[in-house]
Amino acid sequence: MNRYVKKSLCVLLTVTFAFSLASCSGGKVSEGDIKSLFKDTSKISFSYDYTELKDSRKNKTKSWRQGMVSGNGLQGFITSGSPYSDTFIFQNMHFIMPNENQRTCPQTYDELETVKQSIIKCKDITDNANYDDVYRYHPGGQLRLDFDKKSTKKYIRYTDYETSQVGVDFTDKNGTWKRTSFTSMADDVVITKLNKSSSGSKLNLTLSFDNLSTLANFGDSDEANMKYKKLTDDNANYLALVSHYPDYEKSELKNGGYATVTYVITSGGKKEKVLIDKKTDETQFLGENTGIKITDADSVYLLTVSDRTYDMGRIDDFEKQNGFKLVEDCIAKLECVAAKYAGNNDFDYDKALNNHLEIYQPQFDSVTLSLGDDNFESNETLLKMQKGKKKINSALAQRTYYAGRYAYLSCSGYSTSRLYGMWTGEFNTGWGSKYTMDANVNLQTSSMNTSNMSRSPIGYAYFILRQLPDWEENAYATHGFKDAIQAPVNTDGDKAVITETCYPYPFRYWNAGTSWMINPLYETLLSYGNINIPLSDEFDLENLKSVLSVTEKDLTESQIEEIKKRGYLRLEEDILYPLLLKSANYWSQLMTPEYYTAKDGSIHYEEGKTSLNDGETYCILPSYSPENNPSNYNSPSDANCAIDISACRDNLNMLIKVMGDIDKSADTSKWQELEKNLPPYLYDETGALKEWATTSFDENNKHRHLSHLYGVWPLFETQGNDELSKACEQAIANRQSENEASHALVHRSLIASRLKDSDSLTDALVKLMNHKIRYDSLMTNHDYDQGSCYCTDFAIGYLGIINESLVYSHNNDIEFLPALPNSGFENGTLKGIKTRNRATVTELKWADGGKTISATVTSDIDQKLNIKAGGKSQTVEFKAGESKTFMF
Repeated sequence: MNRYVKKSLCVLLTVTFAFSLASCSGGKVSEGDIKSLFKDTSKISFSYDYTELKDSRKNKTKSWRQGMVSGNGLQGFITSGSPYSDTFIFQNMHFIMPNENQRTCPQTYDELETVKQSIIKCKDITDNANYDDVYRYHPGGQLRLDFDKKSTKKYIRYTDYETSQVGVDFTDKNGTWKRTSFTSMADDVVITKLNKSSSGSKLNLTLSFDNLSTLANFGDSDEANMKYKKLTDDNANYLALVSHYPDYEKSELKNGGYATVTYVITSGGKKEKVLIDKKTDETQFLGENTGIKITDADSVYLLTVSDRTYDMGRIDDFEKQNGFKLVEDCIAKLECVAAKYAGNNDFDYDKALNNHLEIYQPQFDSVTLSLGDDNFESNETLLKMQKGKKKINSALAQRTYYAGRYAYLSCSGYSTSRLYGMWTGEFNTGWGSKYTMDANVNLQTSSMNTSNMSRSPIGYAYFILRQLPDWEENAYATHGFKDAIQAPVNTDGDKAVITETCYPYPFRYWNAGTSWMINPLYETLLSYGNINIPLSDEFDLENLKSVLSVTEKDLTESQIEEIKKRGYLRLEEDILYPLLLKSANYWSQLMTPEYYTAKDGSIHYEEGKTSLNDGETYCILPSYSPENNPSNYNSPSDANCAIDISACRDNLNMLIKVMGDIDKSADTSKWQELEKNLPPYLYDETGALKEWATTSFDENNKHRHLSHLYGVWPLFETQGNDELSKACEQAIANRQSENEASHALVHRSLIASRLKDSDSLTDALVKLMNHKIRYDSLMTNHDYDQGSCYCTDFAIGYLGIINESLVYSHNNDIEFLPALPNSGFENGTLKGIKTRNRATVTELKWADGGKTISATVTSDIDQKLNIKAGGKSQTVEFKAGESKTFMF
C-alpha cells in the first residue's frame, strides 16, 4: 500500500474514532435518565439494543424474540423498539391455526384389553399410527410505525413493571422522543401514545400492516392456505388486517378467520390514506396494500384489538368481500374506548392508564422481593455479568422475579400461560405453543396461588372449564368409562380431545393428568377459601350440564338458571366436587382385582378374579410416565407408574376432604378402600424411588422428565418422611437429562425446594441463571442455548421456585427459608406471599444467609399455625385478620 494512502487512512480512522468517542460520551444514558423513566426503580427492565424486523423479506425467529412484551391475558403485543421502524406484533390468546387433523377422540377402548395383556406379558406394543397434533398458536397482525431515519443517541427501550408500560426513549437532532404502550385490563385493548419531541418537532410517520410473509416461518404449513386483506378507512381513522382460515373440512374454523384492527387518533397535523409501495408475490394476499400517513401531528394515539370469528363466510367468497362483521365489531369496540377517553380534541391516555392500573397494580404489587440496592445496569449487562459465574447475581435474581410476575400476570385472567406464555411473532410455533399439561403448564402454574394475584386462579378455572366436555369424551373413547373425565396431555385452548393414538406417545393412557390439572384449583381453596368463579364468555355453561353434576344425571335447567342468576360458580361445591368425583370414577373403573400386584412387586392377570387377597394391591394399567419408558421394555405404555400412584392418592384425598366440607355425614368409604389398595412405591438397587412400581420394569434414567417425583412436587408426600425423601433425592441423583431443555432444571428446582435441599436447588438455579436461556427482554427460550423455541417455563416457573424456597406452607405449617439458595439471596425482604393455609406472609426479612429472620404473618381465619424456621417451631393461635411477628 502507498505510504501516502496509509497516512491518509490512519488520519481518517483517528478522526472517526475520536468522533465515535465524542458521540458515545455525549450519548450515554445516565442513571438519572433511567430513574426519570421509572416510577419504582426496583421494578425495572431495560435494554440499550434492539432488533429491527425487516419489512421486505421473511424474518428469522430469533429477531422477534428479543422484543419487549405486554398482555392482559387475552390481548397483547411484542414490540421491537426500533426507533425509526418500530413493529408491534399483536396477540390474542385464542388465535390458533387450523390443520386437517381430526377434532374428536377416536374410540379405541376395544384395544384396551389387548394393551393390558401385552403389558402383563412384557410384549412390546408398536404401531404405525400418526401423531395427530392440535392446532398451532399464531400471531395477529404486525403493525409498522415508519419514521424518517436519523442518527440516535441515548437510546433505551424498557418495560416499567410497576406501571406495565413498554416504552422507547431516544434523542436525535430534533430532540428527545418518547412512546409508551400498555395492554389495558380495564378496556381490553392495546393503547400506544406518541408525542412530539422535547424541542417541539412534530410527528411524521406512516402506519401499515406488514405482509404476513415477513413473519417468521410463514408459508411453511397450514397458514399457506389462508387468504388475507389489508383495509384502510378512507378517512384514515383505522387500518386492519383480516384473514380467512384455511377451508379444512374437519375444522370448526373452516369458515372462520381473525383480524387485528388499529384505530388512529391524532392531535394536530393531518392523516390520510396512502398506497404502500411494497411488492409481494404472496398468493395469500388479496386487494390493495394501504396504510395511513400522519403529517405534523402533536400527538398520536393508537388503539388496537385482535379478535376471531367462526363465521366469516366461505373462503371462496373472501376475495369479493368488502365488509367484515368481525372488523366492524372491532372498530365499534375501539370507537367506544376512544369516546370514553375523549376530551379537548385529544385522547386522555393518563386516565386510560389509571383505570388499567386500578386492576393491574394491586395484583402486581401484592408481592415484592428485595435482594439489595436498586441496580441500574441494563438487562444484557446483568446477563453478561452472570454468565459463567458459580454464584447467583442478586440484582439479576431480583429482576428475574419481577419479570416473571409481570409475564404471569400478563397471561392471566382469561386462561393460563401457553408454552410461549401468550406471545409469538412466528407461525408454526414450536410444539404449537400449545398448553402441554404433563410438565409445561404445571411448571408455569407453580406460583398460581402463592403469588397472590387474583386473576391467575380465575383464568385457570376458565381454562379448565372450557376443556371439560372433551375430558368426558376422552374417558369414554379411550377406556369406555362412564361418568368419568380424562385430561389430555395437550390442548390448543379450543379442543382438549386426545387425538394422538400412536403407541410411542400413548397419551390416551396418561392417567395422572386430570388430578394434576385439578390440584392447583384445590390449592386455591386451601389458600383463599371457597371463592366465586364469575361466569364468563370464556366458557359455555350449557355444555357443562353433565360434567358439573355430582350424579350420573345432568344438571337440570332450573339448576343452570340458578347459577346464571347468581352469576358465578362456587369453587368447592360447583367445580372441585364434581371434577374430583368424576376423576375418582375414572380411577375406580381403571383398577380391578383381575389385574393385581403381588406382595413381591410382580404384576399378574387372573381372569374372573373378584377380590384382592392379603398382601395384594391393584395393578394400575395401562399406565404412562411422560415421556419415558423402562430400559428393559420399549413401550411407554406400562404399569404402576409412580406418578399414577401419587396422583390417584391425591385425587382421593382431595375428594374426601371436599366431600367432608360439603356434607359432614358423606360416605367416603368407597374412596378410602380404593386408596388403601393402591400399589406401594418400590425402590431400586441404589435406594432410589422407582419410576415403575413393579419388578417387571427397570429404570431408565436418561430422560429429562421427573414424573415419578410427583409425590415430592406438586404433592407433599416427603414431608416428615425421611425414607421417601432420601429415595427421591437418590432418584434425582440418578437422573440424567438427555438434552438441554430448560424445563428439566425448572422441575428439578421445584422438587429441590420442596425437599428443602438448598444445595441441589442452588446447583440447578446457577445452571439456569448462567445459560444463554434468556433474551434481553428477560423472556426465555426452551433450551439453554436458545436453540429451540420461545418458552416461558423458566420466566414464569422461576416464581414458583423462589416462592417455595423462601416460604413453605402446607396443612398448619408455615416454614421460613426452607431452601434458601446459597448465593444471591444472602439478605432480603419478601412481602405478600400467600400460604396454603389461609394466611399471608406480610413481611419476611432475613440477613447473613438466613442466620437472622424476622417475619410477620396475617391469618385470614381463626386458626392455629405452626411457625417454623432454622429447626425451631412454635404453635400460635390466630384470630381472623390478626397479624403476629416472629423472630428467629
